[in-house]
Amino acid sequence: MTWAIVDVANFYVSAERLFDPALRNVPVIVLSNNDGCAVSRSEEAKALHVRMGEPVFKMRDMIRRHGIQLRSSNYELYADLNRRFNAVIAEHSDILEIYSIDESFFRLPPLPSGLGDVASAHRLRAAILRSVGLPTRIGLGPTRTLSKVANALAKATEKIWGGVVDLHDLALRERLFREWPIEDVWGVGRALAAKLRPLGVRTTADLAALPPSVARDVGTVVLERLVRELNGTECDDFHPEPEALKGTAVTRSFGAPVTDLPSLQEAVARHAWRAAEKIRAQQLVATRLIAFAHGSRFKANSPSASRSVRLSPATNDPRIIVARATGMTGALFEPGRAYTKCGVLLEELGPVAASQGDLFAAADPRASDLLVAVDGINARFGRGTIGLAAQGLGAREFDTKRSQKSPAWTTRLSDIPVAR
Repeated sequence: MTWAIVDVANFYVSAERLFDPALRNVPVIVLSNNDGCAVSRSEEAKALHVRMGEPVFKMRDMIRRHGIQLRSSNYELYADLNRRFNAVIAEHSDILEIYSIDESFFRLPPLPSGLGDVASAHRLRAAILRSVGLPTRIGLGPTRTLSKVANALAKATEKIWGGVVDLHDLALRERLFREWPIEDVWGVGRALAAKLRPLGVRTTADLAALPPSVARDVGTVVLERLVRELNGTECDDFHPEPEALKGTAVTRSFGAPVTDLPSLQEAVARHAWRAAEKIRAQQLVATRLIAFAHGSRFKANSPSASRSVRLSPATNDPRIIVARATGMTGALFEPGRAYTKCGVLLEELGPVAASQGDLFAAADPRASDLLVAVDGINARFGRGTIGLAAQGLGAREFDTKRSQKSPAWTTRLSDIPVAR
């Protein structure tokens, strides 16, 4: 079977353009939380040398001069389009692995010649464009790694290869590998690339030629498997992804400075709820909780404080985590000071099944069923449908600023576009 990966071109920008034709063929930037910096750029914006992560305040003159259109991140829209995009892929493949918000692996039968089914890949691109409206690129290869490299090449050579590259073709693979830098290979970052350069490894061809034993010495068994996959040998257990989480954090800058304790407690409660939700989704529990709050780092003598507490027994119950986090907030707060950011960190995570009990603290026997019900309702009707009173209700002045957010075109009845 062929491995394939499909990604959406400039996903956030493409999603915004889908329902707003005025954004087509003009430079567009989608902004991060609090409209701080660029997280997605149209091809027109890239041509103006807008860099990923560039702060908006540094681009004001450029934005004015070139008429660059700005949009706040509309995560509700992006999540729904991701669901629709994967539904189309599932119609064309029995095996689907969601890799990120804009990328998914899937499998296709190879052709009798041993090459990848490029025609089927083009049909899938057309189906996604027709059914969802999103432009995509697809990479094909005998392994996940080769499909990932093929996908990167498909992005770089879209005008030449039409958005699909197949690396089953050995001659094509060798030719392209000679020109492709190792930093752009899936699983190779800057630090690993720096280790490889003294060995004369600068291109993907050099990396593929590296003896597996040397690869293991330089970058552990993960690099060895990557080298084998570049040469067409599939490693079933090869997923160059981060190891199991040891900690998770939910932090946000405020849309407006917070100067009162109740507001700070509500913000901390919201972050604590979300942190508990994240680890629960991965069947993990935490044994250490940290809460912090600070003021602007650009102002002298801004407030800054953090507190930590052990959770025993380890837990992912938001009732416990929120109560402990908000209980610490009073120690973080200084009257008369302005806070611009707060957050909650859960550390020393471990599997639920392997968590150690506490001889002096009995677990709530109803917690498991309660949390399953809460998560099910929030999954069905939207995050935040059920929460704790400590989180407050509705929007708050300190909420993350999204002043240029587009409507929830596909997830809110009042925002559904009407054709006239």
